[in-house]
Amino acid sequence: MMVGMGTSRRYAKDPPPDLARRHCWVLRTVNDRGPWPGLILEWRRTNSGEWAARVVYVPRAGDSRSVEAWFSADLLRPAEVMPPGAL
Repeated sequence: MMVGMGTSRRYAKDPPPDLARRHCWVLRTVNDRGPWPGLILEWRRTNSGEWAARVVYVPRAGDSRSVEAWFSADLLRPAEVMPPGAL
């Protein structure tokens, strides 16, 4: 099911509903605001109990460079959700 723009749905403190789900949107990094399509490589719990994911993404369209980084779950959105500004 698609969720429209403006939704605040993000991964919660509870485990993501499907740990096998791999496609996501990276909403922002320390320096830039996304969204960028990403691929989740693995999930882990941080010491504070929050979820974090190791994600690979391409920060600029047409760029041949990819980036692999850890993101807190609140900076990710499941891929079936439209990215902000789409359409």
